[in-house]
Amino acid sequence: MRRGLVMLCIALMMVTPLAGCLDSVTSNSGPSVTMSISPTGTVKVGDEVTFDATGSSDPNGDPLSFDWDFGDGNTGKGQTVKHIYNQPGTFTTELCVSDSDYDACEEKDIIVAAADAALPSADITSYKDDDCEGDGPGGGTHTLVWICEVELDSSDDTVDATTTVYLDGSESAAGDSSSYLTKYEWDLNIQLDSDNDGDPENDVDIEGESPEWTNVAPGEYEVKLTVTDNQGFTSSDEMDVYVNYRGAWAEFTIAGNTSNSPAEMTFGYPVVYNQETGHKIRYVKVQVTYPIEDDDWAVGSADNRLDLFVYNDTEEHVVNTTWMADDDQSSGDCASDDRCLEQRVSTGFFRDYLDGSWTVDLVNEKFHDTTVKSFVIILEYK
Repeated sequence: MRRGLVMLCIALMMVTPLAGCLDSVTSNSGPSVTMSISPTGTVKVGDEVTFDATGSSDPNGDPLSFDWDFGDGNTGKGQTVKHIYNQPGTFTTELCVSDSDYDACEEKDIIVAAADAALPSADITSYKDDDCEGDGPGGGTHTLVWICEVELDSSDDTVDATTTVYLDGSESAAGDSSSYLTKYEWDLNIQLDSDNDGDPENDVDIEGESPEWTNVAPGEYEVKLTVTDNQGFTSSDEMDVYVNYRGAWAEFTIAGNTSNSPAEMTFGYPVVYNQETGHKIRYVKVQVTYPIEDDDWAVGSADNRLDLFVYNDTEEHVVNTTWMADDDQSSGDCASDDRCLEQRVSTGFFRDYLDGSWTVDLVNEKFHDTTVKSFVIILEYK
């Protein structure tokens, strides 16, 4: 019937322009086909294998049919199907996707090993740094790395330090003495689709048994190691990697209030808080220690008073310390002649504000300048 209609249109076009008739026949486009198989890699006799065609589509929105040939004499129909292979070997699976006019096909090989074949095991070895003041880490199975910067100059007003994380998959093993591992593949952030293929958990960002992951910024990362043996079997292991930061600025002076304009020094630092992916900072801690009295003011001693003002990526004010009485700034292990001010920004604040490049202003409302004994920014992800 369709062939007859095409011939009729062609005949009519030979005697009169009738492009619309031809357009009605030829405007349809064929579907695209995408096949995925789970689990990936080699499977064993008796394992259930899922074949998925949900990535296939038709540009015209036509309904599609899905026909599978599993390569072992069995077939199936449907967008997602399951199949079990009952004998070892290499089988070519074919998927054909069809609309009413066209079809498109794709083939993939699947290797099926004996039911008693030994499997490899992936194993990421964790390690934990002491913090920058020498205190030991807490428990848990994860990797914790600290970036420690000391005696920074006040001109170093932006935190942009990175570090190297030493990944270790050396405890991974092949299934038995007759097999061996051929690949160690690392996805350095399974929340991020670095190869832009629509699947954030299949990226290969770095390879090797114990590679060095360089230029790692403060943050929380969920990494995955996938090992492959000589039979094509794979195994994966995942681990959280936390990179914390502590920067300590050396002694410096903040100017005084002039012409009714408070003196300000601004420091920038990165914050990552993503509720959807679970990549979340726990605390930003800003600490400043300064003397209660300024002994070198020209007209005699005077009380010092400094405050902290925190701003988020959009420069919207988040929180400040102006509500604190002078005495409230001298708690804990603070020396009797010092004020020790700390402003914490915790999870509750990050839920309401954006992540990105945050800042903190150190502000002096007094007319005299003030010597800052210590200024510290801590970015704590674990």
